[in-house]
Amino acid sequence: MPIGVGERRGGVYFFRGLDQAQAYAVGSSDSGDLWHSRLGHPSLKVLRSLGYLNKVLLNSVQNKVCDACMRGKQTRDSFIVSSGRAVEPFELIHCDIWGPYRVKSTCGARYFLTVVDDFSRAVWVHLMRDKGEVKIILKQFLAMTNRQFNKNVKVVRSDNGKEFVSLQDYFLTNGIIFQTSCVYTPQQNGRVERKHRHILEMARTLRFHANLPIEFWGECVLTAGYLINRLPSPVIDNKSPYELLYNKIPIYSQLRVFGCLCYAHEPNNGGDKFGPRGVRCVFWDIPTHKRAGRFLIYRIGDTLSHVT
Repeated sequence: MPIGVGERRGGVYFFRGLDQAQAYAVGSSDSGDLWHSRLGHPSLKVLRSLGYLNKVLLNSVQNKVCDACMRGKQTRDSFIVSSGRAVEPFELIHCDIWGPYRVKSTCGARYFLTVVDDFSRAVWVHLMRDKGEVKIILKQFLAMTNRQFNKNVKVVRSDNGKEFVSLQDYFLTNGIIFQTSCVYTPQQNGRVERKHRHILEMARTLRFHANLPIEFWGECVLTAGYLINRLPSPVIDNKSPYELLYNKIPIYSQLRVFGCLCYAHEPNNGGDKFGPRGVRCVFWDIPTHKRAGRFLIYRIGDTLSHVT
């Protein structure tokens, strides 16, 4: 029985017609949609790489819409990075919540609220035990911008979290525009999302370098926010957020290595004239609202404030 027709080349027989016959058999008995389904809904490009599927079959697939593919492979278009920027401080602020974290911080917090000024990219970080604290914190923040900077926040942008939506009437009463991102679209609140990533990257690094227990993640996050505000950024022409807000260069001489060993004055030595006047501590809190830093005392695990 003949198996094909071919020619002899250098002692080897080359047969023609087998691929064409196979492709004809495939194309004549099965539809392109069927093969698309059999092969797990591959793209047309992948189907074309299968030589045994003829062109007629592939053309029948090309012009059809597969419902399963539309439902299972749907992707959103990439978001265009916004190049716009507020023209003055607190014209627009971005807000978002991170958490809950599995471990409570030393102050009992599981969340932190991040507020970012769109103009200066300055960041304010607030530790929270519960999301319900957002309402009080944001009202205090709005009062702070008015008293300390003589600026009124014009636009607040956040996600659709109920802790933000609950402030909608308050914003309306005070003439503040409230903007929310679409559901499942955190990219629309990208300013603060990227700031979260920056804060967490620095906070993790600070904790690893200081070799502190995980319970100190809150102090690491607060310190990261403090330092980020004093670092130049290419986004704002290599200036620091602090410089744009206060129109002066931040003072770097007061900075100490987070978690470094230091000695603080012993506040209570029990009246012992020969007792120690200094105690070994770990520096773990940069002063923000007072003229003193906070330290962790090695031997008793308590904290104390000390003027540096």
